[in-house]
Formats: sequence, C-alpha cells, structure tokens
Amino acid sequence: MKATLLAAIATVGLVGCVGGIDQGGGDPLQSPDGDGNDNGDNPAGADLSAAKTLFDTNVYPLVNAKCSGAACHSETATGSTLTRFVATNATNGWSVAVGYAALVGNFSASAAPILTHVASGHQGRTWQADEVTKITAWLDKEVELRNGQGVGTGTGSGSGTESLSQATERVLSQFAGCMSETNFQTANMANAWGNMTATNNQQCENCHATGGYGFIASRAETLFYSTVSTKKYFFLQYLTVDLTQGATNAKVVINTTSFAGVSTGQDPHREHPRFNSTTNQGMTALKTFYDATVARMAIPAGQPGACDPPRTLENM
Repeated sequence: MKATLLAAIATVGLVGCVGGIDQGGGDPLQSPDGDGNDNGDNPAGADLSAAKTLFDTNVYPLVNAKCSGAACHSETATGSTLTRFVATNATNGWSVAVGYAALVGNFSASAAPILTHVASGHQGRTWQADEVTKITAWLDKEVELRNGQGVGTGTGSGSGTESLSQATERVLSQFAGCMSETNFQTANMANAWGNMTATNNQQCENCHATGGYGFIASRAETLFYSTVSTKKYFFLQYLTVDLTQGATNAKVVINTTSFAGVSTGQDPHREHPRFNSTTNQGMTALKTFYDATVARMAIPAGQPGACDPPRTLENM
C-alpha cells in the first residue's frame, strides 16, 4: 500500500524518516496506564483487560486478514508506510495497535481512522456491517474505560441521549468552525512546526512538509492550514477530544498524548528522532492558535469575529 498525503493510515505525530519498528515484550497491562504505552491515553487509569479481550477476539483477526502483508501494515512490513499496527504475534496485537493514534484516534468510533479511513475508500478496502459492529464495540469499551465514563453522557450508566462518540463529532465540528487562517498565521504555526528540529538536527519539514507519514508540519502556510482545518486524520494529530467529564462536557484539547510517546521513542515509535514534546516552538505556536480559537468560540453568534457554522471534518 502506497503512503500518500490523504490515502494511507500512517503513523501518529512527528514520525521521522526512519526504518522498522520494534515491539517490546512483557505484559502491557502492567504498564503505568495499562496499555504498554505510558503516554497519558488512559486518564482514568482503568483496567483495560475487557477492551483487550474484545480486540483479541473480534478485531485482531479482521486487521490481520485485511491489513497485513509485506507492503501494508504488518509489524514486519517492508513497504513505505510506518503504520505497522498488525502484530506478527497475536498476543501482542492489542498493545501494538493501541500505540498508533493514527489508527485509533481518541478511541471514539466517529473519529477512529480504523473505521473512518476505510469508510472513505482506503485502498479499496471495506468493512462488512458485522465487522463494523465488532470494531465499534471494541472502541466503545476503550473510550468508556479510559475516560471513566459510560457510553452515554458520562453518568456511567450509558443511558444518556448523546454517546461519547457523538459528542466527539459534535465538538470537533464546532471547533473546526471556529478555526481561522488569520489566527493560524498570527500563531506562527507554519514556521514554528516546519522549522522545529529534533535532537538529531532533523527538521520536521524534512519528512512532513506534505503530510508524509500521516503528520503535516510545513512552512507552506496555506497547505498546512487547509489540511489540519479540514482533514480529521491530520487535525487529530494536533488536537483531540477530552471525554473524561462525559459527553455533555466534552471539549477539544491540545493532543499532548500524540506527541509524548513519539518524542521519547515509546513503542511503536522507537526509531523516531527525540525531541522535547512539551517545551518547544511548535507547542508554543499550537497553544497560541488553540487559545485564539477558544476565544473566538466565546463570541456570541452574529457578533463581529464570531465563529463560522460548525464544519464536519473530512475523513480523508
């Protein structure tokens, strides 16, 4: 499968121009946050065994059958994509897969590329209705446990009228409608991210100028903005949805999780060049852009500077 800007499930965040990816051993459920990746993606600190069982039983067989292969997403693939999320050993299947935010997003079914990317026509692959049901059930269990919420409004009962997945889509659309290229320019996003340099002196733009490896960081301001403001896949590398307070209080936040594991070379990103994920020019620009967007959200509709209507982000 050929990796292109908008048609490959590529690896999350600042993935460098590097080679293969290792998978460490051990019991992933013994890691600090329960999934083998201590990157803050399990804020509730829950036991994720029930979600792992759903993946192992119902989802791993699907991705192993449809997404593996030497040129595709196998852990040992030799093709151009670095999203090698299909473990060779089924025992490691879950811990490998959940390490790729470019596969699972924030685990919400409405935003997880494992569903949305395929639904948009990725490499001619399709999921059958029963397969979508199995993947959705697994994602729902992940998002429920990791956020300490039921699948409804966050009461724990799952009885609310809006699901966590629906809330994710709602707040993503609202936030996208409040983004503006002017605020993006003022925040200096293009220069900050395009010129950001890892400890090996490699600039982000060297690999990601046109969205390579599923992440865009480019000094080409219009391309950069138009990509992250309209394409869900790229948006979610920078921003995600906090569901820990339930569906009613869901909100878009800066996706610090997506950078944490990559910056320190946690599985499955061992070979990425290292960088400080919290104190750098890119994060400074991102916070400025985020704060400006949130401020715009507070302007009443019809007033100067108010947000545009909510905009549904494209899956591709």
